[in-house]
Amino acid sequence: WFMVHLWFCTLCLLSVNEGSCPQPPLSHSLLSLTSTSPTDIRLMWHPLSSQHSRGAVTRYRIEYMGAVFSVEVGGNETQFTLRELQPNQAYRLRIAAGTGIGFGVPSEWAQHQTLAHYNHMIFAPTELKVRARVSTLNVTWHPSPNHTLVSGYKLSCREVEVDESANGERTTQTHTIRLRKKHLVAGIPDRQYEVKVWAFNKQIDGAAAVWKGRTDKAHNRTLLLPLRPPPLPPSSIQATANSSTSIWLRWEKPRFSNVRIINYTVRCSPAGTTNASLVSYHTSSAQEILLGALRPFTRYELAVQSNGVDVVGPFSGTVEESTLSDRPSTPPEELQLSALDSSSVLVSWRPPLEPNGIIIGYRILYSGSLSEPEHFWKNLSQDGSITSVEVQGLSSGTRYFFKLGASTEVGPGPYSPIKDVHTPLQQYELDIHAVTGIIVGVCLGLICILLCMCFSFRNSKSRYSNCTASVDQHQCMLPITLLIKTTKS
Repeated sequence: WFMVHLWFCTLCLLSVNEGSCPQPPLSHSLLSLTSTSPTDIRLMWHPLSSQHSRGAVTRYRIEYMGAVFSVEVGGNETQFTLRELQPNQAYRLRIAAGTGIGFGVPSEWAQHQTLAHYNHMIFAPTELKVRARVSTLNVTWHPSPNHTLVSGYKLSCREVEVDESANGERTTQTHTIRLRKKHLVAGIPDRQYEVKVWAFNKQIDGAAAVWKGRTDKAHNRTLLLPLRPPPLPPSSIQATANSSTSIWLRWEKPRFSNVRIINYTVRCSPAGTTNASLVSYHTSSAQEILLGALRPFTRYELAVQSNGVDVVGPFSGTVEESTLSDRPSTPPEELQLSALDSSSVLVSWRPPLEPNGIIIGYRILYSGSLSEPEHFWKNLSQDGSITSVEVQGLSSGTRYFFKLGASTEVGPGPYSPIKDVHTPLQQYELDIHAVTGIIVGVCLGLICILLCMCFSFRNSKSRYSNCTASVDQHQCMLPITLLIKTTKS
């Protein structure tokens, strides 16, 4: 360490004589924030000039939540998306540029609040276009995809200070516009501006579409127009999925070009999108770039543009590539529990909002005790095409707790919040058919008994009548017999 320190001091002393002692970059202040979903924040910034970077920028460090968390990205990146954040939550963020010497002074803290839940989200306006003049910005856009929820639009315009020596406070113009799709903003010649347009209703503000650019200079711009033709776009563009959040893009130089190409601009957007806020641009001095911070299992359209010293060429034809699948980022939605009887419950749900792939299965965990460890909970697996199942074999009069998770071929995602249901007490009910059979049988038995009694009584009466008649005849003949016997005597 002593030798390294001595070498650095010697280098500084030699550089002081030349007036160029190595120093970390100056503070980075060009940071803009926007959200396209309730769980992410998109950061965009302009690269530092050579005077402010004090060397080649090799990486950026992004700090958020009061410097508790940080993430580093490459020096050729101009935007990054923080994911897996909490919906409707305020975050503080800042950025610092780093060279071989180290990181510079971070930018001022910027605060941004994530969007509310998807069910109440208003998407950003589409096709945001800004025509920059000398002293005006003509802003036009298309309605939000879910424009039926929109009451109007808001537009903010702020001047982005490129010159760090001016430490004055930035002022933001905010305009509330009803259902018009255009607006004219006054500006100052040759200044950098950031324009945001977002929809709103009585409850919430929607996601914003962002544009950054510069107004024209006051003098005649025809003197600055390039005299050489623009360079041709690159050829042999190939895209290969690298992971669930990144894609490798490679290309070759144009076969014929009379302009020296200094770097390339890559345009990246989800396939078929018309939302300008979802289109990102990346710069690369090599003939390849690793595009990161992408959404899993999403198809992207990619195009490359050649850039000369003072001239840019057209974009190439688009190529498409999909990121790989990943575990679900969100649990299944709308978990519903309904007790069918004392021993069974109907469980129904909807697929996750961010499946990040094809759902191949669901896993249901349930238990009669909330404090019981998860590995003791009973589990039930279902195919990915099923969204309801009847859980049987439960105890009556018991409170059960359920949670549900989805899985892709990569692995399982998070479980849904726990919900509970109470099975009713068991009630003994008579079988109508059995009772009816019993009643009919008893009635038939009683009828048979009554018939037997009637026949028995009738037979007994007949025998009694015959017997009585025989006895009476015998009693009448007895005196006559006795009289005959007496006479003979």
